[in-house]
Amino acid sequence: MRHMDLSAMTTSTPAQLLMMLNWMSPTFPIGSFAYSNGLEQAISAGKLRSPADVEGWIKDMLEMGSAWNDAVLFARCWQDNAAQLNELAQAMAGSAERYQETMQLGRNFWDAARVWFDNLMPTGNMAYPVAAGSACAAAGLVAQEALLAFLQNFVATQVSVAVRLGSLGQTKGLEIMKNLAPVIERVAERASKATLKDLGSSTIGGDMASMLHENMYSRIFRT
Repeated sequence: MRHMDLSAMTTSTPAQLLMMLNWMSPTFPIGSFAYSNGLEQAISAGKLRSPADVEGWIKDMLEMGSAWNDAVLFARCWQDNAAQLNELAQAMAGSAERYQETMQLGRNFWDAARVWFDNLMPTGNMAYPVAAGSACAAAGLVAQEALLAFLQNFVATQVSVAVRLGSLGQTKGLEIMKNLAPVIERVAERASKATLKDLGSSTIGGDMASMLHENMYSRIFRT
């Protein structure tokens, strides 16, 4: 597999890198711990019975699911109009819960990121990938670096969901993070070159899980 030459495109200053590490950390206070993006329903329904199943689920989301679409929208924030991207991101939400998740995380991200900007103007409701991408672009972060961190954060959040639901132990979760690192790299490279014509998903099971989660009687996560 060919790897991206990150050394050739790394121009972030130490301050920018630290900012990005803060913004793309699972501990950044946007409430991502409360959302599972349908993973809770899939685990509860018995569709994911092993660590390999969980890893495959996350991999599919990265390569051809909601995470892929979010990666493309995030990457386009360095070139396209944010308002138009935001309309598209909202329209592509596959369920009421998915819409709730992306909009709530977007609002929370923008509010939290304002700490780093004295002149960051409010922009109203923004879907998460557009809010995060717009803030990273405004901060002058390198798009490819930010995209890697954005996808890494998605994987870390999904693994955390599986660990909290008891489907994984901590060690197995770390193994999934290690195994998916090349996938993150590959998807980031592809998304960095993608256009809006490349948007689209084929993870019907993921979309259905997000919809069915709305009717779960007992649940830990909001989506």
